[in-house]
Amino acid sequence: MQINQEYLSKRQLKDLLGISYSTIHRKFKNFPRLKLGEAKNSRVLFPRPAIDQFIEREFKDKNSDSVSS
Repeated sequence: MQINQEYLSKRQLKDLLGISYSTIHRKFKNFPRLKLGEAKNSRVLFPRPAIDQFIEREFKDKNSDSVSS
């Protein structure tokens, strides 16, 4: 899946990483995000550059370690 946007919604992030909404809530609790509104159920967007850095740091480094072992 190719997503070329500056910000990603929770649904796009879920589809991109293949994880559930509950995993997003757990793993991205302290992650930089933009909340559109004050209500509890307001839309939340995540900055794409930060997502790419997170993927690089959390997933690719671990996969390359397990492959080389």
